[in-house]
Amino acid sequence: MFRSRPIFFVLYLFSCLTISRAADGPAGKGFLVIAPERFHAALAPYIEHKQRQLPTFLISLETALAGSEGSDDPEKLKRFLYSRCRERNASYVLLVGDAEVLPVRYMVLDRVTPAAFDYAFYPSDLYYSDLAKADGSFDDWNAQKEGFHGNYFGEVRGEKNKHDPVNFDAVDYRPDIALGRWPVSNPGQAALVAAKTIRYETGLIENSKAGARRAAFFAVAGWVDSRGAMDSAAISLGKTWEIEKRYYADQKRDDKTDLPDFSHLNALLNQGAGLVIHAGHGSDSQWERCFSTADIANLANTDRLPILMSVGCSTARFATLPPYEAYIDSTGNRHKGTDAGETFSEPPPPPAPYQSGAYNPSGLGKELLRGGENGAVAYIGCNTGSQPCGMTLMEGFARAVGGKSAAGEPVRLGDCWSLAISHYYEEEHLATIVPDTGWYPASIFFQGMKFMLFGDPTLLVPR
Repeated sequence: MFRSRPIFFVLYLFSCLTISRAADGPAGKGFLVIAPERFHAALAPYIEHKQRQLPTFLISLETALAGSEGSDDPEKLKRFLYSRCRERNASYVLLVGDAEVLPVRYMVLDRVTPAAFDYAFYPSDLYYSDLAKADGSFDDWNAQKEGFHGNYFGEVRGEKNKHDPVNFDAVDYRPDIALGRWPVSNPGQAALVAAKTIRYETGLIENSKAGARRAAFFAVAGWVDSRGAMDSAAISLGKTWEIEKRYYADQKRDDKTDLPDFSHLNALLNQGAGLVIHAGHGSDSQWERCFSTADIANLANTDRLPILMSVGCSTARFATLPPYEAYIDSTGNRHKGTDAGETFSEPPPPPAPYQSGAYNPSGLGKELLRGGENGAVAYIGCNTGSQPCGMTLMEGFARAVGGKSAAGEPVRLGDCWSLAISHYYEEEHLATIVPDTGWYPASIFFQGMKFMLFGDPTLLVPR
């Protein structure tokens, strides 16, 4: 088998993410960084920094694509990772590049929108993390290959089509490697994020990072009542964390905390925090009533960068969302999208794996990472609409951050996120989920496919 299967959280954090052993070297400790060749000089200090922690290999995207077979660049890259992670005993992969630079795999939902012929596409980096099926064979996320389905990957059904399996393409779902992405578009941005990562980890190692073990939970009214789930997540972090809560008040409960608003979030970030989690409405550019891309300029936390997570909608906006928005399809044709009046009379052509210019929008998560020296060192969020089941991901992530690790092993961000996905798979019963008369089962299934980790998967987590 490619790796052992976690059923739930086990005693040691990292035992859930094992890979078959090569003839030499320790299993599961290597780190692959995939970046276009023109980015390599900018990444040199970061690679040197990482090589002091674990075996780290910088590989050009061009080499990875040229050395692999596949129907398109995402499949070529995934097959390269499937092979190379076993050869190099690698458990971690960092993809350096946004949708303009490094290929994106779009999954597909049978969303009821007649103008779109009832199909929608969403970016999914889980595609690259879920390398293998349970038997260890390569998972191409494309079990259904008849007709147009051959070009639709990771299909999820149940919103429109009630008689097919929700997991139409039989994706395995659970991560085999811990994977993150730096959503950068040029070497300058790559160098900036690399420097932020080095500075953050150096502060942790030297125990000089202000507020490193301070965690804050921001629950904003108007979405669903997230306060109970946030209470549980805070407890899961354990006694080594200082917990701050910023909860809204209503007739059901009033914790008499400071308000979950901009002034209190801005002050907390500038004072220093290791982890900040948000639940409430979100959009491409903001945590509603808390923070927006325009507010990044007000931050002064260069030496106390946090890990941020939101379970609200769209705050990890990553790429265009076809066929609603304008996009370039896999044959190179440009579409204005249904939002601008386009109507599809047959299944829409899938998006190309690269989207540039107007087809490559930015968002809050991207800019917190790459927009300047302040902001965040990592961001986890949804690249489109999020649903209440996203709080299961939040709870799983907090449990992993607060969980036990193997003796002498550091806690790393990517492992925590992989365990959050596995936790979600079990708690939301994805193996047995079936359609009902509504739309929600399909949404539950593909929730974890829509969340992105913007950041280094080997990033040290405060303990």
